[in-house]
Amino acid sequence: MRNVSHVLIVVLCFLLTACGEDRTHEYEELTQHNHWIYDVMCDKYLWADNITDEPAWKKFFGDADTFLGVVTAYGDDDDWSYVLCDTVESDPHSRGYYNHGECYGFDFVLMTDPTGQTSKQYVRVKTVYPGSPAEECGLSRGDFISFYDGYKLSSSNVSNLCSGQGCVLTVCHLGYDMNEQAFVWEDTVSMVMGAARLVDDPAFPVIAVKDTLGMKVAYMMCNHLSPDKLTLGDNVYMSQLDEIMGGFRESGISELILDFRLCNDGTLDMVRRLASYVVDQTCRDGVFAKTLWNSNNSDLDSVYYYDSSVASLGLGRVYVIVSGYTQGAAEWFINSLRKSQGDENVILVGQTTAGQNVMTASFRSDVYGLTLCPAVAYVADADGEYDYSAGFTPSYDNVVNEYDYVQLYPYGDARETLLSRAFYLIAH
Repeated sequence: MRNVSHVLIVVLCFLLTACGEDRTHEYEELTQHNHWIYDVMCDKYLWADNITDEPAWKKFFGDADTFLGVVTAYGDDDDWSYVLCDTVESDPHSRGYYNHGECYGFDFVLMTDPTGQTSKQYVRVKTVYPGSPAEECGLSRGDFISFYDGYKLSSSNVSNLCSGQGCVLTVCHLGYDMNEQAFVWEDTVSMVMGAARLVDDPAFPVIAVKDTLGMKVAYMMCNHLSPDKLTLGDNVYMSQLDEIMGGFRESGISELILDFRLCNDGTLDMVRRLASYVVDQTCRDGVFAKTLWNSNNSDLDSVYYYDSSVASLGLGRVYVIVSGYTQGAAEWFINSLRKSQGDENVILVGQTTAGQNVMTASFRSDVYGLTLCPAVAYVADADGEYDYSAGFTPSYDNVVNEYDYVQLYPYGDARETLLSRAFYLIAH
């Protein structure tokens, strides 16, 4: 076998220098972008210490995304590192069928006829983003789509609802026949949806203060915890957060519900800001979180204290709505706040979160048109604990799958499944 390997090496060298021409530069040109990725990963990657000898030369060929997968195989179940190529559209923070590129602006799930009358498949609308073609045509959360442009929907063509030209949707609404004790279709309507386009993803799409049980309960839906909005400038969302929290304080709220079910991105500074409003007053001078880098970059390990410059809401607990989309920034918030004021005062409702206990950093190469975003540090609580890679699961009584229910009311509606569960917990 060793002799065969020697023969292959000789043949390769011959091919690279055929006709007296040294062609090794061609190999270098074809692989230099991946060598750049490899060098950055060996230095900055959280699990760089696990990377052994340089991979076989042939693994350097191919696209950057595939090569990154070779390197991250050395990681600790790394689902979080990614690379963006200027010539390829991709969205590392998509939510199901919604992405931050050109889209119709809604997320959905494909399911079999919920009435049980047929084996036909329907699209159930999970989320409609504000200002999107989906919202403008009248589509609502909880609607069922049976046809687009006259075609039945199935797993083979459902991706057509992600983006494209204008189309006609056949939309059905589900009801329940009390006499028959069965689900039934109440009506069917046609909707004309405009062409896909860039759809905004606001950080705080729904804000409300509700009077219930003789108290004021604040509700804030948070789609991401990023301080900036590229089209408007730096700290736009940070300023919005300050305004929202100031409004809650002036309203005299006694309970707070944070809806993180769609929150899958953000920065530690923004997370710390939110936590500083929420944390118990007695903890405000303490440590919020720590970041722990690899051995090459241990000098970057940092301690983040709660921001005492913001005025606390004076609450002793918070209710947090979560889902399988909840990851990263929202999970850093949960992990650190629980350490500060106890698990019993950070009450989760919904489904198990994704388990991103690390943060990523961006490294840019204009030469290769690549942006590399590897996991670089654990995000730990005040005691340095970061054991939440399996995600956070609500307590037994609070594990709720909203899609098991007939109605998907709008976010912020007191009848909405997960929000109503949070209200129930507040009352009891």
